[in-house]
Amino acid sequence: MYYINDFEVGYKVTYSEVATEEMHLQFSKLSGDNSPIHMDEEFCKNTPFKKRIGYAFLITTILSKIYGTIFPGGSELCLKQKCEFKKPYFVGDTLFFELEVTQKNIDLDLVTIKILTKNQEDIMIFKGEVVMQLVLGKV
Repeated sequence: MYYINDFEVGYKVTYSEVATEEMHLQFSKLSGDNSPIHMDEEFCKNTPFKKRIGYAFLITTILSKIYGTIFPGGSELCLKQKCEFKKPYFVGDTLFFELEVTQKNIDLDLVTIKILTKNQEDIMIFKGEVVMQLVLGKV
């Protein structure tokens, strides 16, 4: 887990994960979203995308895992999450996350992190920003 003094502006963390069929089905079950654009191969053949699109909010679910287990690693409260879904991704794609500290406020124990997510073809699929308060404060 990190403390506010552990961060410097420009500090980066990278992470990658495959958006598997199992994750896709679990997200559908949890969210209740079984729309054909995500679940019906035949329907998707008639769309411009030609195949099932991954859930946009599965990206934020993966981010939640990153925040809670990797960076900052469970020492934070998420106060604000900005999301821009730039392009679709597909079941089976590898998602590459880059998180970069852009601001920190030592007095309030706040850190702002920019997030960029690309697929295996280096196509930007997500841009975001998160503001977190580190509950452990300073050491």
